[in-house]
Amino acid sequence: MLLVGAAAVGVALACGEVPTLPDGVAYISSVILPSPAVAVGDTLRDSTGNVAPIVIYGIDNAGDTVRTITPRFVVTSVPGKSVTVTTENLVLGDSVRTAQIVGRVGERLQTPPASLDVVWQPDSIAAATSATAPFPAVATGETTAAVALGVSVTSGANVAAGAGTTRAGVPSIIVRYEVTRVFPESSSIPDTTLVLIDESSRFQLPTGRATVDTTDPSGTASRRVRAIPFGFDSVEITASANNLKGIPLKGSPIRFLVTTK
Repeated sequence: MLLVGAAAVGVALACGEVPTLPDGVAYISSVILPSPAVAVGDTLRDSTGNVAPIVIYGIDNAGDTVRTITPRFVVTSVPGKSVTVTTENLVLGDSVRTAQIVGRVGERLQTPPASLDVVWQPDSIAAATSATAPFPAVATGETTAAVALGVSVTSGANVAAGAGTTRAGVPSIIVRYEVTRVFPESSSIPDTTLVLIDESSRFQLPTGRATVDTTDPSGTASRRVRAIPFGFDSVEITASANNLKGIPLKGSPIRFLVTTK
């Protein structure tokens, strides 16, 4: 969590101590978004599809949360209207673009801008690769599968609204990847001999067999497999995503089958 301290906004320090501002606040968090995107014409929601506000946390000198602050949010993206922030700190998507939102507490503390994509409501997910499962084999002992497990998240809402004649790719949608089975099914997976990796060949702990990616500006997400096969010869990976109301997209989950021999 990014904290913006009193010193960072020009408050003088005395004897190396952090001054305490009204309500006992010494620091504030960055603007915390419940989701990286909001659908145009809808309200910002959390990962379960429930309407959720944007928030800022205040922190005192002891590191405890200050629950009495009343943050203000300012939309700084220009030109044109991107989002509206209500008095309840709910965010309404006004037009398809990237919004910038700054949070303020009192007159002396301000957050860096937070970026929020206003997007068409997604309705479908499909494999982005032209190949069909099973994919070409990964040689035994090879550390990284050459196969990208790409998916594309799209929307037809833009066509319905008269904003184009082809479906739009939707950015900032969370896609969840998971290793669901290995074959033969009696096989076990020791340690980290089979993991899902990102574009930098990193995997997420604790096992590396579940990961997330957020769609890029074209609506595409992707993961690869790093496999050193011991006792298994193929792997099933699923990719799933919901729309911004928490409803599974058409086509979700996608099942990939990667052979390792």
